[in-house]
Amino acid sequence: MFPSVETKENEYGDLKVAIEEVIKDRQLQLHEPFILKVIQLFETFNVRFGVMLVGLTGGGKTTCYEVLEETQNLLRERGNANPAFQKVVKTVLNPKAISMGELYGEVNQLSQEWFDGLASKIMRNAA
Repeated sequence: MFPSVETKENEYGDLKVAIEEVIKDRQLQLHEPFILKVIQLFETFNVRFGVMLVGLTGGGKTTCYEVLEETQNLLRERGNANPAFQKVVKTVLNPKAISMGELYGEVNQLSQEWFDGLASKIMRNAA
């Protein structure tokens, strides 16, 4: 739409170096498409509140978010000045293993009391 506008390629500097270091520490191969996916996940978390990773079994979803988690923690521990690099505390749950009320919260029909679900408890603890 804007043919005269040139976009500059992002420099990932410390982030990319730290991702590569974490990958090496995990004894994985340095594979540029995977590194790009970790960077894309980082960028997505910077503009979105919630993210869902979807793909085939063995596709690298768990490894991708774990590498990003370790990278963020590594950069924060080293005192990187970039405020985007924060300590990560991860909570994993399986929403298919519980009811919607247990996940989000619900009102008890007998007592009319509200009971928080796992999601709201996790968010409250994080805050």
